[in-house]
Amino acid sequence: MGRPALDSTEKRSAVTVMRTTEQELEYVRAQADAAGLSVSEYVRRRALGYVVPTAVGDARRIDPQLIDAVNRVGVNVNQLAASVHMDRSFVKYWEAIGREVEELLERLTAHDEAGDDL
Repeated sequence: MGRPALDSTEKRSAVTVMRTTEQELEYVRAQADAAGLSVSEYVRRRALGYVVPTAVGDARRIDPQLIDAVNRVGVNVNQLAASVHMDRSFVKYWEAIGREVEELLERLTAHDEAGDDL
């Protein structure tokens, strides 16, 4: 089943011609590709002030174990924050989470300095 037909006011029928240098065009193509958009959609969103997604290709290079570690820290922080709102004190757990976050930041810093994939 196809998507419903657009109202005539929603159809994109106007064409805009824009002159660029070859280098500018390649840059725009690269930016659109990194965002996972067509050149038309990328230029339209940038020109109209809409959100342009960040590069989708970077997510594939991140070490899944690092993502799991960050997720675990986030879950722990969420649980402890909920406990604090119930007037419970878990200072020793906050300190442990702080150490985990420091270790993760060290791994990320080492990655940035080495220029390797995560």
